[in-house]
Amino acid sequence: MNNADHYRVRVSAAVLRPRDELLLVRESRLAVAIINLPGGAPQIGETLERAVVREVLEETGYQINPTEIAFVAERRKDRWSASFLEICFYAEIVSDERAAPKAHDSIYSVEWLPLDHPDIRSQMPHIELFSTRRRGHYIDAVSETVS
Repeated sequence: MNNADHYRVRVSAAVLRPRDELLLVRESRLAVAIINLPGGAPQIGETLERAVVREVLEETGYQINPTEIAFVAERRKDRWSASFLEICFYAEIVSDERAAPKAHDSIYSVEWLPLDHPDIRSQMPHIELFSTRRRGHYIDAVSETVS
């Protein structure tokens, strides 16, 4: 088994409203409550853009249009265990109409929260990217370095 067998890709969306509110999901991961950008894993043969549109629709009920890449983040456990690559797109809501989200065992709410909300600040150290609308950055999540 080679290291590529343990590399996972995740797409996510940073959907912002004019009042600097960010679309987020509250979910449970391994019995721990977390706040997260909506997103997930691309399916085989699916482009990253199509994957983020599908994932956001499934998780939040919103139809989005990805506009540009906000960041790429790499999270490495260690050399031989799972590593994750997250590609986050800035996105716009296509319509104010919201479909019913697909039922997820882990997601228990969909919320719009201000960027300075304490839950966001404590769980998403790279949140400053969104307040300044910075884009195209690489994040080394081990050191939380943004370049």
